Amino acid sequence: MSDRSVRRRRFVKAAGTAGIVGLAGCSGGGGGGDGGGGGGDGGGGGGDGGGGGGGDSILVGTLAPFSQGLGWVGGNAARGRDVALADINDAGVVGSEVEINEQDTETTPQAAVSGFTTLDEAGVVAMLGPSSTVMPNLFQPIKDASLPTLSVSAGTTQMDDVGGPGEYLWRTVPSDSIAGRAQGQYALDNDYTKMAVTYKDDKGSQSFSASVADYFTGQGGEQVADVALGINSDSYRSEIQEIADSGADVISMTAGTEVSALFMRNYLEAGLDIPIFIGNDVITQSFIERIGADAMAEAPIFGQAPAPGPAYDQFQQAHQDMHGEAPGTFSAAGYDAMNLIALAAQRAGEATRQAITDNVNSVARPEGTKVSTFSEGKEELEAGNEINYQGASNPQDFDDDGDPVGPFSVLEVTGGEWTELTTFSAEELTA
Repeated sequence: MSDRSVRRRRFVKAAGTAGIVGLAGCSGGGGGGDGGGGGGDGGGGGGDGGGGGGGDSILVGTLAPFSQGLGWVGGNAARGRDVALADINDAGVVGSEVEINEQDTETTPQAAVSGFTTLDEAGVVAMLGPSSTVMPNLFQPIKDASLPTLSVSAGTTQMDDVGGPGEYLWRTVPSDSIAGRAQGQYALDNDYTKMAVTYKDDKGSQSFSASVADYFTGQGGEQVADVALGINSDSYRSEIQEIADSGADVISMTAGTEVSALFMRNYLEAGLDIPIFIGNDVITQSFIERIGADAMAEAPIFGQAPAPGPAYDQFQQAHQDMHGEAPGTFSAAGYDAMNLIALAAQRAGEATRQAITDNVNSVARPEGTKVSTFSEGKEELEAGNEINYQGASNPQDFDDDGDPVGPFSVLEVTGGEWTELTTFSAEELTA
């Protein structure tokens, strides 16, 4: 792969002075910078940003958790983004290459706002946005800066009525309110009537758990327990006992990798036979290996996750070829966000903040020619055709608030792998 396939920048602090580290080649998208630093050649902050065409590099930001509690999210999404970036830079966006400025939210609102300010002042023309934990803190800064932002991991229901071109905000993952319906409906379909909800004590986990419980109780089920899981606990045995004593016949848990792993070990040690749903952030091969394939297959453990989008198989192979591993959770969403930003700029004929904002919806029109990569989309646009980008994470058909709606699958572990039990269509989840 050529040096120009993926070009990324990290902006780091060294001895109290902002410095620039330039990286070329097929980087795996691991850790981000320190969330500080600054500068860059994208022009001043605010306004329409730098970018443009005619040979100048187009600077795109990534603001994501690369450390702390959700540190795995940033790496996964960045690896997916880099798969798209290889194709984008081979084809060229309005005659230019894309460079990436990464900033680490550190999974905290303060670092997220600082990282956003760094990206804005660097002149990025668009941004791949962060997780639910910090996203609400950025609604107003994003709008004030007129900086088009596509979150790759924020399912928070606080975004349900915030987004679209007027807010400069989209997301490439469905809302927790949609995902929660899939989990709640599967429980109801299997005659579970009493649910215990347990979650890591943070905003993102609470948002998803509340969505599951709201749907479940709204359809006639009963919520019998609401149990927060402390982030730094050494054991969740007392919380599991509280759930067992509640009379629940099904458990919904959303807690991230570390908390989920400890909870599941305690759950299995307790020998509970209460079916449990775990969140899509742990629907990974590594989580099966961590807990034990046999244990997860024998216990009544279920997962739910967005069903793969129309372009997933193609993306999965490209990800494997580039990184030597299968995509992780949110990798496909990062891939889709990068493609949508580049296609919006290509359709506009220029890479400015307003041009991208005005064209994100336009490159995902149902009436357009279906495309699943930037190079396919560029070819159609240059031929004078409208396009309908079909994503790897979901179809990416946005509603008025910048939210996509796609199908969700319920999964179980069989033969050491996650396998599909059933899938709820987008129509079923929005009826």
